[in-house]
Amino acid sequence: MKAIASRIWGFLEDHPWLTMIVAVFAQTWFTMCNRALWFSDEVRYANAYQNLVEKGNWMVLALNGQPYPDKPPVYFWFLWLLDTVTPADMPTVFSLGAALSGLFFLMASYILARTLKFNRSVSLTGILVLLSTFFLVGLFHYSRMDLMFTALIVLSHACLFRALQQEDQGRWPLYGWLLAGVATLVKGPLGFIFPLLTCLLYLLWKEEIRRLFTRQMAWGIVSMLGLLVAWIAGVILTEGPSFLLNTVLGKHVLQRATHTFHHREPISYYFIALPLACLPWTLFAFVAPVKKLFLPQHWRTLWTNRKEAGPLSFLWIMFGATFIFLSCLSGKVLIYILPMFTPLALLMADGMPRLDEKHTNRFWTLVAGFWCVMGAGLVLAGDLLPFQVPVRGMGIAAVTLMAGGAAIMALRKTGFKAGLICSTLAVTLWLYPVGALVAPSLDNAMSPQHQGSRIGELITAGYTPVAFKIYSGIFTYYAGHDIIETGDWDNLDSLMTNNDKVVLSIREKHWKQWKDRPADLRVVDRQDIAGMVYLVVIKN
Repeated sequence: MKAIASRIWGFLEDHPWLTMIVAVFAQTWFTMCNRALWFSDEVRYANAYQNLVEKGNWMVLALNGQPYPDKPPVYFWFLWLLDTVTPADMPTVFSLGAALSGLFFLMASYILARTLKFNRSVSLTGILVLLSTFFLVGLFHYSRMDLMFTALIVLSHACLFRALQQEDQGRWPLYGWLLAGVATLVKGPLGFIFPLLTCLLYLLWKEEIRRLFTRQMAWGIVSMLGLLVAWIAGVILTEGPSFLLNTVLGKHVLQRATHTFHHREPISYYFIALPLACLPWTLFAFVAPVKKLFLPQHWRTLWTNRKEAGPLSFLWIMFGATFIFLSCLSGKVLIYILPMFTPLALLMADGMPRLDEKHTNRFWTLVAGFWCVMGAGLVLAGDLLPFQVPVRGMGIAAVTLMAGGAAIMALRKTGFKAGLICSTLAVTLWLYPVGALVAPSLDNAMSPQHQGSRIGELITAGYTPVAFKIYSGIFTYYAGHDIIETGDWDNLDSLMTNNDKVVLSIREKHWKQWKDRPADLRVVDRQDIAGMVYLVVIKN
């Protein structure tokens, strides 16, 4: 078996680009548009893209008929390109965009590995670690811009590291900062903050900070700022300077960073979220040589040799700077951890071949045990999952997990290459029942499609659409119409009084809190969406 694994590994190592393309295709082709768009980001981004295509909101996105400054437009331009050059239409184009963004992320990670002078075996190891991380491959099936955002950040790091290793930095700073600028136009200023932090700390550690102040670096940063200024000018021309200052920069950048209005979490959030999201590879910490971290000699050696710091130091700084900066932000969201996946995967890829036989066996035993425990837990506790709909395929998914764990256990003594190949194949096979059966059966629990379509039918019949204290835009895409949204009780009463026929979307808890509720209202639909109960109410 070890010989077979070596031959397979050799082929994958010789054809890394083909490996990534085939792997992503195998993991995603069967899920293209096989489920509804889910709460909350998918349906909101779908409406934003819908408005870009149908109403021409190219520079400042629109959501539910209102400017939507939360996200810059570049990812939505990418979706439009796919929409234009492929047969895919809405909503298939959203699934295609997610899969291609995942492939782009893997390719960027491989480029960074090779730029850091890792050999092809270590680089492939990092890619297979990423391809067998449950959280990450799940994002290949969810429509959002974070994978593209992270890929651009990773590529920016690769270009900037290349620049920092050469006396003549050439055009690499230009490429690196332009990529950081495009990343910023995909999701926000973290796109250039992360590469800047990594370069600054890496050069401070090596006592070469002067290399950040070269003419080439200056031209690169100026070019990036020019790219951002061009978009800012477009925002001002479209919405005016007050919109830029008060809404885009004030509310959606500074306030979220310092005193967020949602997703506020304690500073310990990522200490818990990151290890869980990286499973099963978090288990590598139990076999890694961590004892040396508690030895003063280790730190003295690091300090003494800091001027010779190379790729491993760059990866640790890339990871650590991102982790610390994100932990200091007021708003914390699980998806923000993606830029840490690549350095962690490559650090693990560098360390995995160095393990002795004893620790290698122990590691793969832990991984296999995790798979089996997850499968058994799904069998035993599947009925306890908080879904108000029948879930199909859960048993098949559970059996696949346990079978994958058994296969990894059987191969645990054949080396890390066999374990990685088996893990990647097992995750891919597990995705089939999850993507083809489990996920579509959750539509009525996770998607507002049912109520959005019902609201759309009532709007067509002449009802005025109103929504009270909902997450903005969640019903608009499926309703096919903009909806009047309010969070003020007096305004709600006024809307109900001044319109003869109204269709109202309201959460059940607010319905119960409504004092002096009009007597001529009738609940026509009730749906539990992502753990929150929404009502559709009509007034004739």
